[in-house]
Amino acid sequence: ETNSNRWIAKKWIGRGEESKVYIEKLARLSSTWTLQNKTLLLQAEGQFSARNFEAAEKLYDDAIVSSKKHKFVNEEALANELAGHFYLDTGRKDKSLRYFSQAEEKYREWGAVAKALKLANYLGKD
Repeated sequence: ETNSNRWIAKKWIGRGEESKVYIEKLARLSSTWTLQNKTLLLQAEGQFSARNFEAAEKLYDDAIVSSKKHKFVNEEALANELAGHFYLDTGRKDKSLRYFSQAEEKYREWGAVAKALKLANYLGKD
């Protein structure tokens, strides 16, 4: 890994942390349930970046459950997709495919057909 790549990674991790803090503040000041899934998803991504995989795993699932509970189909799709990338990047392809498949289903339900087709293509469902 080059110094340039490390600098870029650090920059994006910092931006993610800033976003997480901002959304947590908004959640405290307004509607917690509206922002809960976003906060959990940003926390999951932060834990993944910090290589704290056990915490990330739980947070991805919590973000999915929160999205589902509050009927945010688009957020549920995104949380499943990001969890799929997490599992793929941590060497658990079989588990990642389940999350990608769920993401595809939720993108279709939401009406994001192009995104669903991209995931279906990846999953070999053509």
